[in-house]
Amino acid sequence: MQLSWTWGSGALAALACLLLANSHKANDQYLSTLASDTEEPWCDFNVLPDPTLSHDARGISTRGNVLRGSNLTELREALSATNVWALQRTWQFKAKVTSGYTTPLSFGFAGGNGFFNFTVRASASDQIIDLTEVVKCSPGETALEYRGSTPGLLSTHSVIFSDLCLRQMPCTSFEACVPSYHFQPKTTGSGDTFLQCCEEVHCSDTVTCGPSSQWEQQPDFATRLGNTKENCCKPKDCPADICNSTQYVNKSGFGILGSTINECCNPVYCADYTGCSGDNDEAKKPDRNDDGTPLLGSTDEECCNVVPCSEFNCTSSDGLWTTPAEPTGHGHSFAGCCEPLFCANFSCASTKSTDKANAPVQGNTTERCCQPIYCTNYNCTSEALVIMAGRGTRLGSTDDECCELKLCKDYTCSDLTKYVKKPQVEHPDDVLHIALNGFTDDVCCEPLYCRDFSCTSSKWSSRGLASDDETLGSTQQQCCDKILCENYTCTSDYDGDGNGTKWYKRRDTNAFKWQGSSDEECCHPLYCSQYTTEFPAKWSRKVQAAGTPAIQGSTDRECYDPQTCDKFCGCEKEGKVLRPDANNTQGSTAAECCQAVQTTTTVR
Repeated sequence: MQLSWTWGSGALAALACLLLANSHKANDQYLSTLASDTEEPWCDFNVLPDPTLSHDARGISTRGNVLRGSNLTELREALSATNVWALQRTWQFKAKVTSGYTTPLSFGFAGGNGFFNFTVRASASDQIIDLTEVVKCSPGETALEYRGSTPGLLSTHSVIFSDLCLRQMPCTSFEACVPSYHFQPKTTGSGDTFLQCCEEVHCSDTVTCGPSSQWEQQPDFATRLGNTKENCCKPKDCPADICNSTQYVNKSGFGILGSTINECCNPVYCADYTGCSGDNDEAKKPDRNDDGTPLLGSTDEECCNVVPCSEFNCTSSDGLWTTPAEPTGHGHSFAGCCEPLFCANFSCASTKSTDKANAPVQGNTTERCCQPIYCTNYNCTSEALVIMAGRGTRLGSTDDECCELKLCKDYTCSDLTKYVKKPQVEHPDDVLHIALNGFTDDVCCEPLYCRDFSCTSSKWSSRGLASDDETLGSTQQQCCDKILCENYTCTSDYDGDGNGTKWYKRRDTNAFKWQGSSDEECCHPLYCSQYTTEFPAKWSRKVQAAGTPAIQGSTDRECYDPQTCDKFCGCEKEGKVLRPDANNTQGSTAAECCQAVQTTTTVR
């Protein structure tokens, strides 16, 4: 028995040439049966006009066509009219097959050595065929064939195809919207290219830059692509001079965010000051003010009474002062009792520093009197060398300090990327299968045109070829333009110098330029596992949760959680008491978290 059915112009067109060439080529392959209640709807975006029609393969022999007559003609016409049916474009074919034969039967499509091959199980009942592949033949040569040899003629039983589906995949299944923090799949429509299925993700729709004292919007926030705070916002690092007083010091650690004293500074208490001397006309002031608040300070002026200059310690952490040969008078300040040291008398001779052009008058340290020499402005003396990564923060002015050996590599292509084989017979829809004669590309092969190739990648962009362009190729190198990393800024590289706290820029060489438009392609990761804090008592390393990516960062803020003294329980053991500001003081030792039990001191 043979069923007759009619197809619209867009119908089985796609079915015939769906070339699923990479993963379903074994003739004995059995396709998994899927539960229909989990596949609803069965086929959105179906190009077939009436997928409820069925067709019986009974009556055809080996290499015979399942689709015949007007059905095959309408199929090929529909494929020719579809602007997205082209070689190397991705489509999906689905069907249900019921077979009266007690042996497996092989079916497939003409073209090359045969493609889109599948096996109908013995005595199959509504066996679900579900294949996704790239197209491998032109519309005019489309043919769905019986490709088995036993039996040679399907004459005794029916093999019925029903619920046919031919479509491009829904955009919700498209996985090439990269980078994911700039683009996302559309929730509607279908396709197999970036332009068809991806849409931008804007910072203004997904991210809030807060708190405002620590983060601010990037200048182009309203139009900027991104869905994370790091991509969309600029951190506010604590100003270098916000704690510039004798009553406050910078909080320990790197990458501290904030714009207020409370966020950026730790108070300095006179209770911790030990510079006062009760034996030399100097006594320590009470640790608290009259209103009960702690007395802040770190100088004699703030914490002590007057002391003779002969007893005053002129050694300062900033190296700005020295003791006079014959100190005289009384005082409790460096200016009153000490002699200044001048940058004019300090030598900056080094491969890493030079005299600062506008150095302050007073000073006696490299940091104060000298200008650092960075590798940024250094040219390596050999063509075999290249400036090391991190040139903007690396000190030096020699090859050993600034340079490292270059690295290069090459690659090649093949002509097989420009052609795909035609069917091995002339007129594959005829009963007689006459072998195709020839031994040239023109006779035996179909050209692969770059105009049909989709440059969907974060490393390549389309050349915008015309519909009649004759350029051959099916690879990104042949058909696409490179997207170079030199125009990409790594995430967390807030000042644009190529070095962020989580990523640092890959460096191009004379022979090689990095390609891409994402952190993974253009930047090297910085992992917290490679970073160690200089203040282990004040910071606790963050723990990576099982199954999550490694934590990235190169600052205390990114890699550690602060430890505060309010969780320290060892003061009593040391005969001391917990600091009054323990909840705002970082530390986990008695020296950091405890203070002596206050006693009354008589001022003389």
